[in-house]
Amino acid sequence: MSLRTAFTELFGVAHPIALAPMGGSAGGALAAAVANGGGLGLVGGGRGDPEWLERELVPERPEPHGVGLPHLSGQSNCSTSD
Repeated sequence: MSLRTAFTELFGVAHPIALAPMGGSAGGALAAAVANGGGLGLVGGGRGDPEWLERELVPERPEPHGVGLPHLSGQSNCSTSD
């Protein structure tokens, strides 16, 4: 049985579960297991070099899957006030 939510509809998954893309922990094998179980498998690509990422995202991996990358703004103060 699957649970229909905005998340499951948006990502086309059976269950509202997403693997947190933690660099160094969430590789292709774990992302594939989550996707095979009906969730959204995400690979943590923040610390991997392009060759590592290419190895983790082989075409045989199930859909849906994706890559989580860090966003670094370069600002030490994120305040929006002037």
